[in-house]
Amino acid sequence: MRILLIDHGCCDHPHTRIHRLGDGLRAAGCRVAVCGPSRLHGLDEQPPGMHGIHLHDVAAASRKFLAAIQEGSAEAFLAAAAEVPSRVLGLARETARQVIAEAADALYPDAIFVLHAGILTDLAVETGAPVVVHVAAADLRAATARPSLRRLVAAVLGSSDGIVASDPATHTVLREHWLRDDADECGRCTTWPAEVSDAAERIATACGAALGRRRGE
Repeated sequence: MRILLIDHGCCDHPHTRIHRLGDGLRAAGCRVAVCGPSRLHGLDEQPPGMHGIHLHDVAAASRKFLAAIQEGSAEAFLAAAAEVPSRVLGLARETARQVIAEAADALYPDAIFVLHAGILTDLAVETGAPVVVHVAAADLRAATARPSLRRLVAAVLGSSDGIVASDPATHTVLREHWLRDDADECGRCTTWPAEVSDAAERIATACGAALGRRRGE
């Protein structure tokens, strides 16, 4: 299976979460590419299969957004995205769209697995590939801070072929406030934390289920 992994946190090689997950999937026989914000300069060499989103020039217009990218966590990125001027967020979105499209064209993924629900998840859905999104409580808090982001995240959740809640409390919030009443009945939403030891196996299973659902299986 070909899987594109996208994180809203720093994806620089080799010691970030997304690369650990990628290594686990490769060990299981999957072809994997990794995409997400990068602290590296756009001209720095990247390893094969890594597609860094270089947002420093765009983020320079917002001190908080630049600090979030330099800090590198998904939580900081999402919180900043909820507060930056719409023009800056739009530029960041267009920069990310190009990189994600290039990553999808290079790998032609069977499915895309995205850590956190945010603007990058929306761009993953735009590729047309089946998408599984892993949702944390912080994602939903950030989305509620900006009406446009709330609409985007609601649309992403409705369009995704699979949803993983990070914990039971987040699953409850999703079920009560974000998902259709039949979301659990059709098996789209499951619950497990991203840091579990068998995360790579769970990602492969979730992506396989999403692909099967897309095919009507």
